[in-house]
Amino acid sequence: MKYKLLTLLLFLIPCLVEAEPDVFKLDGKPVPTIVAKVNGVSIYSIQLESEFISFKLRAQFQGEKISPSEEPIIAREVLKSEIMKEIITQKAKSLDIEISPEQIDSQIQGIEDKFPNHTAFITALAFQRMNIKSLKKKIESTLLEDELIRHEIAPKVKLKDDTVKNFYNTNKSQFMKPALYRIRHILISTIPSPQKSADEASHKKALHMTRMINEEAKAKAEEVLQKVKTGDNFEQLAKEFSEDEVSKQKGGMLGDLHPGSTIPEIAESMVKLNEGETSNIVSSSFGHHILKLDEIVPSVLIPFKEAQSDILNVLMKRETKKLFKEYVVDLEKTAKIEIFI
Repeated sequence: MKYKLLTLLLFLIPCLVEAEPDVFKLDGKPVPTIVAKVNGVSIYSIQLESEFISFKLRAQFQGEKISPSEEPIIAREVLKSEIMKEIITQKAKSLDIEISPEQIDSQIQGIEDKFPNHTAFITALAFQRMNIKSLKKKIESTLLEDELIRHEIAPKVKLKDDTVKNFYNTNKSQFMKPALYRIRHILISTIPSPQKSADEASHKKALHMTRMINEEAKAKAEEVLQKVKTGDNFEQLAKEFSEDEVSKQKGGMLGDLHPGSTIPEIAESMVKLNEGETSNIVSSSFGHHILKLDEIVPSVLIPFKEAQSDILNVLMKRETKKLFKEYVVDLEKTAKIEIFI
């Protein structure tokens, strides 16, 4: 469901309690109570204001700022979207499509559950110039659109027999499994530096202890590295010296990794190794690692049969979106639309 903005408001709750409702203005000019009509049904300024606030919050979250002179232009685009939603809602209702109160209540509960409490939820709604009633209407509109697509568009979505295979053949780079590195490691743990303390003497003592422990860890790692270099069995060394309690039982085995699935320090080092090679000491926030590359599992193309259903889903969604857009454009042509801003 498309209610991410309400969840975004979670981060803004401390500020919301200070927000006071004001007359809705665009570039300093008051907005009329009714901003548009669709087949005689009014769209009110409070509805436009709610969606306009949503737009501004998303822009703010992305580090963008809307100037007052841009407000009327953006508001008209937001209003166009609200007009299309009203056209879709009217069409769905004309086909006797209904959404049960239980469906709507379930969606509302799912949204409210993301908030720490009911008060925070209501506060977020109020900040967006909404209440439970208007949220129910918004949810009903979204569900009606989903049902309209299911009734009117989905049955008409057809793909040619070779469409899926052609997409696979022309986009094979998207279906490559990345090369994997079968990695073992020996970890000698370190501890982080202590946080700053008001007691300077205690802080210095903690720093000294940390330095001693980490120097001992580095010395131990160098000692184990020498054993690796002189040919001692890596798996046995891992079982004896590694402080990674999970992997040490498996001879230090971390598994089949690709660079994006592990910490940067290990990723950078492992891709430079040849099969059977071991690394020098690799330091990370966890401590000092010694790596061994058992095997490189080559990048392979995912077989068509494995990718077929995913490709079909993607192409069906694309075609559905395309047909629905055309469907709504046709509805718009026959609708009586009046805009007052």
